[in-house]
Amino acid sequence: MAASSPATEPAPTFQMPPQLQKMKAMMNMMRSGGNPQAMVQNMLASSPQGSMIMNLIQQHGGDARAAFYDLAKQKGADPNQVLGMLK
Repeated sequence: MAASSPATEPAPTFQMPPQLQKMKAMMNMMRSGGNPQAMVQNMLASSPQGSMIMNLIQQHGGDARAAFYDLAKQKGADPNQVLGMLK
């Protein structure tokens, strides 16, 4: 019985993890000139935390800045200080 050569063996299949699949889809959307706002909304809608963020923004009339400032104040944080840490 002859040993099989590596060239005749089937190549192992690679299953892309779901996180990478999502990232790839987002990159493809950005490359194709997709709507960045729609992309962010889709990302947020795909997670429980994102859904909570979207609801908070909707409660503030769609103003993400107002939602952020309000939430920071509710949590006892200075919103400007938080923004400064992100720079």
